[in-house]
Amino acid sequence: GKMVDEFLIDKYEVSNKEFKAFIDAGGYSNKDYWKFPFYLDNQEISFETAIKNFVDKTGRTGPANWEAGSYPNGSENHPVTGVSWYEAAAYAAFVKKQLPTVYHWSIVAETSRSEFIIPLSNFNGKSTVPVGSSKGFSYFGIYDLAGNAREWCFNGSDQAGQRYVLGGGWNDATYSFNDSYTQSAFDRSVANGFRCIKELPGDT
Repeated sequence: GKMVDEFLIDKYEVSNKEFKAFIDAGGYSNKDYWKFPFYLDNQEISFETAIKNFVDKTGRTGPANWEAGSYPNGSENHPVTGVSWYEAAAYAAFVKKQLPTVYHWSIVAETSRSEFIIPLSNFNGKSTVPVGSSKGFSYFGIYDLAGNAREWCFNGSDQAGQRYVLGGGWNDATYSFNDSYTQSAFDRSVANGFRCIKELPGDT
């Protein structure tokens, strides 16, 4: 396996409430947070064109399943979902963190312990549950790596505009915890969420 230097990782998936802070701070209009070129159908597109894709049910900027710029009532502690890789990466920049690489993610996920983790994780096929409310955590004390929200990772694939999304979501089959697959970085599926990491200073 590839060795990675020491890092900190969010205990929970980023919640709706946390993501709303990014929106309220003008995150969608501040180009400083959007650090990566946008590729749609193998073509690079501008920030202005890309951002038009990142709207909620009422056409306001925000996750696909929000309305009028906010999350559904009572879901503030659920993981934010319906976000593209670009939105996840911009939020990470906003909080001065980054998306985990697949190597960081794999170290903490402990997929070898699937038989213990999966039954205690959210693969209910109905909806997300509040972050940290399921008992399926890794030895590192990291919650919801399996199920709940799928988690965007930093790495792309050989195809421009594809990024890894790991762990499976509430609406996926349980074996998705052990599978590695990619989606278009623009994909805003109902289970797509993320968590962030912070590399420790002095590490390359």
